[in-house]
Amino acid sequence: MEAQGHILIRRKAKNGIDGTNGEPGKNGLQGCILRQSEWAKGIEYRNDEALTSGTRYLDIVIVTTGANTFNAYKCLKTHTSSDSIPVTNTTYWQKFNSLVPVYTPLIMAQNAILRFMQGNQLLIMKGDNKTVAAGLVGGDYPLWVGATTPTDAPYKVSIAGKLYAAGAVISGDSTFEGTLKGVSGSFTRLNCVNAAGDAVGGISFGSDGRMWFDGDMYHQGTKDNRSLRFYTSDLWCRGVFGARERSIMVVYGSYAYVYTKGADKTGTYIPLTSGTSSANETYYTVPCYSPRYDYNGETSGFPVDTVIFRITLNVTYRYLLSLAVTQRIFVVNANDNYNNVQIYANGTKQTLNGGSMHHCMQLVDFMYPSPNSDWLGRGLMFGASNDNDWK
Repeated sequence: MEAQGHILIRRKAKNGIDGTNGEPGKNGLQGCILRQSEWAKGIEYRNDEALTSGTRYLDIVIVTTGANTFNAYKCLKTHTSSDSIPVTNTTYWQKFNSLVPVYTPLIMAQNAILRFMQGNQLLIMKGDNKTVAAGLVGGDYPLWVGATTPTDAPYKVSIAGKLYAAGAVISGDSTFEGTLKGVSGSFTRLNCVNAAGDAVGGISFGSDGRMWFDGDMYHQGTKDNRSLRFYTSDLWCRGVFGARERSIMVVYGSYAYVYTKGADKTGTYIPLTSGTSSANETYYTVPCYSPRYDYNGETSGFPVDTVIFRITLNVTYRYLLSLAVTQRIFVVNANDNYNNVQIYANGTKQTLNGGSMHHCMQLVDFMYPSPNSDWLGRGLMFGASNDNDWK
């Protein structure tokens, strides 16, 4: 149709063809995965835009140019970064633009690279966007996990580097330096290592409650001007058993000294409890375990195995030995001048002559017939003796 002046003239087009839908085109390639990071040496940066299969990456790097400015670069060619291939090398990098700080109270972004961050508090929320999972704060505990505030958190780290955790599961080899403090714990084995780190001994803990020691045990030293003590209920020795000193008590008549710290130290004074026999004779009780601990607690738990009588007066003293069943002791009259020590045994008095030594044992539960219950020294039996003379 043409317009000529005010007259419209219609003309029919020749050889016209009706249009039809074209064929679908081929699927396009999936885009590259963008990787954003700060530029660093020794990193492989990639540009896989030319690849037509597989996972393709395109790296973008950020470079700090000033206190508050940054530059962004696109990798043009896959390479490993080095001093000889800086971001200014246009064969490998294309500069995007300069980045300037954004000042806003809220940032919502799919990805973020924070070169530095300054603020009073950073909270990491759970998926409900209501519950605090962890936090960073500029306080005494800059890192915490599991609560809204560091005070209630089961896991937190102090600004001095101390770690507080309500529970920890540590796998693999671990090294702890310094002092390890604990309230209680459980172990299968503790190794004793030398300077080279080789195990030379240890303690094993069995499932039956037993402990096994591999190596020699030393319990030596001093405390309160005495040797260290080893307290135990029962001691079963399968090998050699010996003692350098004996556990002695020295009796001076109506009183005694107990040498709890050794014979070369000052003894502990105790008064002996007196009694009267059916013959109206005064006697004194010699306790051979924890002797008069009610008078002086130093003797508590001390087992006497040797009683030395050192009476310098020509006066006869009578004694009742207080022993546990099967306890045995040596008794010695260390004054060769007088035969002035008498010991009750099953209702009779055994004289301990000057210079003599006797072996005694309490066997009241095993004697037959049983000795009378009212006898002084009931159950005490004397063994071998020897009378030494040196005056």
